[in-house]
Amino acid sequence: MSDVVEIPAPVSLNFTQRWNTYLALMLAAAVLFLGLTMRRNTLSATQTFEDLEAGVRAQVPLGWLIDAKSDEYVFRAEDPDALPFKTMLQVSVMTVGPDATPNLVLDLLNMQRAPRFSTYREIARFDERLRDAPAKRMIYAYTQDERNPFQASVPIVVQGVDVVVLRRGQAVIITYREERSDFEKNLGRFEDLLATVEIF
Repeated sequence: MSDVVEIPAPVSLNFTQRWNTYLALMLAAAVLFLGLTMRRNTLSATQTFEDLEAGVRAQVPLGWLIDAKSDEYVFRAEDPDALPFKTMLQVSVMTVGPDATPNLVLDLLNMQRAPRFSTYREIARFDERLRDAPAKRMIYAYTQDERNPFQASVPIVVQGVDVVVLRRGQAVIITYREERSDFEKNLGRFEDLLATVEIF
């Protein structure tokens, strides 16, 4: 004789229990949405950098380290949390002659960088406009080696982009550099800088 196992009938939820379940699900969805919104706002929060002498104002990511004490650039902002390569945004101003063009400025940058950066090479150039002025965009890459022999590691491939626009006898160069594997992911930071930079 075999044992018969009786399966209890499913217990149906009453009206109050069903509404409590729905409210719990809606509350969980609202908390998740709020968390994602706060994270997005934190990641997109910016601070204003302004240099009246250079005539540059821009919005840079909040919490990034800003260096404005170099003769090579107006400012450089780096993400302190990025490893192993510090994501970098930079604005430089270069004095140029009356016959200068954005293309000539990019050629000069290539000549300056080739001896400094290992395996430096230009990838592409594009025409674009910045604040209704003709500009040129150049994408490039190079290998960064660790100079300290005690910290030697695998070389990092860095990808960069410059946008050059001319202004009253000066070339304004807006730069973004990132480890190649994260270049596209963080390119929005550069596009935000381009959208907010003011040249006066």
